[in-house]
Amino acid sequence: MDAQDDAAVLLRKLHDSNWISLRRTDAMDTELADARPEKWMSLTETSASYAESFGPLVLDHSRLDHCVLGSDDDATRNDQVFAALFPGADRATCRKNHIRDAMHAATAIRYGGRAFITHERKLRNKSDQIAELFHGFRIWSPDDALAEASRGIAGVRELYRREPERGSLPEWPTDEDLGTGRGAV
Repeated sequence: MDAQDDAAVLLRKLHDSNWISLRRTDAMDTELADARPEKWMSLTETSASYAESFGPLVLDHSRLDHCVLGSDDDATRNDQVFAALFPGADRATCRKNHIRDAMHAATAIRYGGRAFITHERKLRNKSDQIAELFHGFRIWSPDDALAEASRGIAGVRELYRREPERGSLPEWPTDEDLGTGRGAV
């Protein structure tokens, strides 16, 4: 959320200019509660600028005022995501972050998201398994997400070129803004 790598910064810029939608899950602020006090303030302030998707209640991991009562489908989805991300792991003895990583992805899937963006290579390595289980849902690095956003924007640019009568769109991000000069697309 506060990563300073070029792709993460560009993704936030595209979100701020309404070209892409980024959301946070309820589990994010649960994780932020463990941050050092001086870091907590800036992280929660940044977090609050994104719409929050309330995931199904997971005891000891959800904030009661920021979750929903889950259905059988939610439980199945959470179990499938956890099993795909951490094969053979036991929820009772695994790290808290494992459960919360699965919560992030399962919540994004619940609300029809296209991907979960993370720097964690271990999670990204499971993207194909998750995509197979959940109709193409991906786990992307910021660079992967930026490349996908760039392709989508290029498609909208082409549509607008062909059909300008569709009306105005937000100001076009330049190729430089998208990082296309550094191989992002």
